[in-house]
Amino acid sequence: MKFKVNNWFLVFTAFYIYFIMALFESARGNFVPFFMEEFRINNAQMSLVLTFNVIGCTIGSFMGGHLCEKYGHKFVYFTGSTVSTISVLIAPFASNVFLLGLFNFLFGIGRALLAVTVDSSIPVVSLGFESILMNITHFMYGVGSFTGQSIYGNLLGQGLHWRRIYLYLGIFYIISVILTLFIRMPGIKSSVNRGEKRRELYRNPIIYMFVGAVTFTFLGEAVVYTWFISYMRISYGFDPALAANYASVYYLLFALGRLLGGFILSKTGNVKGLQIYLLSGALCIGGGLLLRDKGLIIIAASGFFMSIIFPTIMVITNMIFKESASFAIGLITTVGNILYMILFNITGVLNDLAGTYAAFYVGPAAMIGCFIMITLINNKTKNKEDLT
Repeated sequence: MKFKVNNWFLVFTAFYIYFIMALFESARGNFVPFFMEEFRINNAQMSLVLTFNVIGCTIGSFMGGHLCEKYGHKFVYFTGSTVSTISVLIAPFASNVFLLGLFNFLFGIGRALLAVTVDSSIPVVSLGFESILMNITHFMYGVGSFTGQSIYGNLLGQGLHWRRIYLYLGIFYIISVILTLFIRMPGIKSSVNRGEKRRELYRNPIIYMFVGAVTFTFLGEAVVYTWFISYMRISYGFDPALAANYASVYYLLFALGRLLGGFILSKTGNVKGLQIYLLSGALCIGGGLLLRDKGLIIIAASGFFMSIIFPTIMVITNMIFKESASFAIGLITTVGNILYMILFNITGVLNDLAGTYAAFYVGPAAMIGCFIMITLINNKTKNKEDLT
């Protein structure tokens, strides 16, 4: 299939955006202990601060689908990049919990706008190999996460302040704004009768199964990237650099999984492959927890299996809701973020009440929950061949 130059630049921009998005978000796991110490907050309060990020994501997801249909994908690309850049530039100057919550909130809006736009535009320019290009696009998120984990632990260990790291990240985000000014979008057609299509979506039970799947996916990933380092440091007394090494393995395998995931799914089919990955990820985290400190590398191995879950769900969403993909993705991620926000805060409280080890079991439980939702979607979808 021939690829136009404009499409190549769009794909490059999407790759770059997901890379720097991960650079920013992967800092969270390393910085959380420093946030808690500097701002004198506990796990439950830290979860509440991070909830502002989820609230921002919820708002951005809700707006994203509407804005894509009304103003076009390029407008949302630019808006999302601008808002994200502003938030990243606020981060170095966060002197209190309010500003800590503010930059998390703004980044949530910006990253959600970008995610909805990328996830609804990439399949359009990759007809025939959607799963491959979508997973490679999200692979760049894995590369960014691995890159971040590889350097943050060492930088913090050498005494570089987290504020200075955020300041450097701001430069990468300014470049993203410039890139979005030059992208040209392919012809993405929205349904003529938007109101009727939206009413159909609200009445469609499959939408809410997708909501459940996305909610559990968000929660399962958040447990690992938010508390894996804290789990190692609190439970086994690891220093920041050693804990970051294990986290780096997780993100390396996460990136590798996304690089290979699309090709594997092209052989197994989207749904069957997704089910296998979900069960494997749950087994890795659950088994690793049972083995305690000897199982940390097994927990890290879960990154390979967790890697393709969200992008593949987005591919399946695009296939089922072809005429209203942007709005469907926005609706699913909006409601999913609301539910995730509630469950994430409960997990934060559980960390304080029962300890990080016990709370970590939420991870495999979430993967099992997502497996159930995907199975229900597969059973409810009449044209199952459309999902393979």
